[in-house]
Amino acid sequence: MALAATALTVVGAALPGTASAAHPLHPLHPSTAYTLTVGSMGPNNFASDSPSSPFIDKDGTFYTQQSEANYAPTDPRNWAFDTGTTFDDAQPDAALNAANSDTTARCNNSPTGLEATNEPSRSYYSQRNFCDLIGTWVDPDTGNWTGLVHNEFTPQPFGDGMHYDSIDYATSTDQGHTWTIVGHALTSPYSTTRGDTTAFPNQTYYYGDGDQRLFVDTASGYFYVYYGSSVIDKPGCQGAIQRLEHVARAPISGKMATGTWQKWYRGSWSQAGVGGQESTIVPVDASNKTGYVPAAHEYKPSTPGCVSDQLAAGTMPEQTPLLYMNVAYDAYLGLYIAGPNPLNPNGSAHAEKFFATDSLASNKWHEIADTGSTVYEDYWYHWFVDSGNRTSGTILGKTFRSYCDYGCPSGDAEYRNLTLDSTKPAAPPVDISKTYRISNISSGRTLTQVSGTSQTTSLAAPTRSAQEAWAFVPNGDGSYLITNSGTGQALGVDSTTTSTRAWGTRPTVTTANPVDVGQQWFFLKNTDSSGNPIGSYRLVNRYSGLVLSLSSDTTRLAETTAPRNWSGTNVSSPGGQRTGLEQSLRFTPVGTAPTPPQNVALGKPATAQSTQGTHSASLAVDSIPDNSSYWSADPAPEWWQVDLQADYNLSSIVVTNYVDGTRSYQYNVQASTDGVTWTTIATKGSTSVATSAGDVLSVSTTARYLRVNMTHDSANTGVHIANFAAMGTPAP
Repeated sequence: MALAATALTVVGAALPGTASAAHPLHPLHPSTAYTLTVGSMGPNNFASDSPSSPFIDKDGTFYTQQSEANYAPTDPRNWAFDTGTTFDDAQPDAALNAANSDTTARCNNSPTGLEATNEPSRSYYSQRNFCDLIGTWVDPDTGNWTGLVHNEFTPQPFGDGMHYDSIDYATSTDQGHTWTIVGHALTSPYSTTRGDTTAFPNQTYYYGDGDQRLFVDTASGYFYVYYGSSVIDKPGCQGAIQRLEHVARAPISGKMATGTWQKWYRGSWSQAGVGGQESTIVPVDASNKTGYVPAAHEYKPSTPGCVSDQLAAGTMPEQTPLLYMNVAYDAYLGLYIAGPNPLNPNGSAHAEKFFATDSLASNKWHEIADTGSTVYEDYWYHWFVDSGNRTSGTILGKTFRSYCDYGCPSGDAEYRNLTLDSTKPAAPPVDISKTYRISNISSGRTLTQVSGTSQTTSLAAPTRSAQEAWAFVPNGDGSYLITNSGTGQALGVDSTTTSTRAWGTRPTVTTANPVDVGQQWFFLKNTDSSGNPIGSYRLVNRYSGLVLSLSSDTTRLAETTAPRNWSGTNVSSPGGQRTGLEQSLRFTPVGTAPTPPQNVALGKPATAQSTQGTHSASLAVDSIPDNSSYWSADPAPEWWQVDLQADYNLSSIVVTNYVDGTRSYQYNVQASTDGVTWTTIATKGSTSVATSAGDVLSVSTTARYLRVNMTHDSANTGVHIANFAAMGTPAP
């Protein structure tokens, strides 16, 4: 059953140049300015013949997956998997990679492979079909892995150097060791038969649908897939390839099956995924109010002329700036963002542009920012990763990673930390001056902290206890700390183990630490199929990607589990009989929230005794708590200092050091109101190994200046602070 009654209806077509009330045709948030700051960089160890597709399995294990499908007889053709805690330590999974080391037979015996034909000479393309797994999703009902497969088949259909494309879907019931390519998802609107001059009577042909980028939008309950196509010159022309971009969607409850996909065509989701027509998507601007290329300028096989002739005549679309777009939800902006990687026709380097929309259903993308002087060549394969969890690109905070495989600014595979800011970021969905009762919309189950413990549960009806009241504290990056009114402790999961990313993990309430990604939550607004809000939210744990669920089932009264938009039907499956309505929450104000402590060190001026390379003192207060952005200096003793720019009453200090699994540090923290007289307020004398959750040091002092004196580094190669937070409130 769908979450909302309209969840599976088709959006009605809008007349060109007109707007619906829900999606007015003007720039997002008028008078709002957006800025994109390119920060520090790190290595990309996952460069391959496809972009990386990250996901977390039902037991909390992180995977990222790439593919190779090269053409010569002895070239590699594989689906490769890496696994670890995050992108930072993921390594090849030997067993999975051995099971997927040669996909030749899998591709040739797939639905598309069986329809394909070999290139007559077999001189370059050694097979009739080459296929890449790009985009993997874990089914909440079964725990099965399901993904989209890009096919390159029937090579050189007109004696040229290209092939046809289509997109199938595949399923694995044993966590990726064996796969069945089940059926078609998206196929060309035109013939894919070799040498079909009836379908393509003139100088060009259309190669079909491929190079997909999958986005799972649990807010609306749809898969969205952004995919490319090309118009190809037949022999006798210049050999040009004109690349286009399209989008399709399918209800997630359909699990990517054949027949569930609908293509975006002339402003509506009106065409079948298999064989349907498709519009070229373009940004909304002064010259185009619809977001798609008008019919008169779309490609038609009946139009005479080579690619260059049709471009000159305006009977074929220019290359769209949205080519090969990667999509994510930016919780800080409250918008969906896209980072395409269009090819530059003249081969020169160019900035990466960013686009945004308030609704994937409306498909109206506005350009908002670019990377400026950080330029890219014609690059292939990039993807986003949230800097907080370093496992997912579905929901991002204010600062995130943009990975690049080829044509990157440094010349090597890399990622860059990008900060996308706005003069009008998303407003909190709740009044942060109040406390709220958190309940599901299906039965009114209410979240509460169990008295005297760190455990949570849900009650059938509220009792008006303080431990049923919760305050929401913004972290300044789109995430929130959720604190209990009765205890002051924060809702979350343990971020020092991957086991708490497993389905069914029960959230606990422990000492508040806003730097701890396990205590950070994103709001996700539920919408109908047209992108309109339906009055409820999900709370997504940033560490696990799972959502808070409240149930009357005594075995799972309060838990975090995989998001869904339908009711499960298999009692014995990992997802059980969980429902989308159990995860859909409402917030009822019940009181006034105490003034919460904030991270008053964030972005404040920082200095240090010394620095190593480009790892300046300011990188310790930039809110990026990972090993790509940190202050480093010579071996201890060394000091680092921050000016809070006003006096604050401080309750805790959180110090996150460089984490490599072996290194430990010792230090003390000093406070001052004048920068001259210093008092030691906290000491870490143990040699415990540094963790990404950091060291939470309770303090009680008033200060403007804070100094960390590093006294020991177990590696003796230099001292580091990846992130420093000072929790406090303004002093009277």
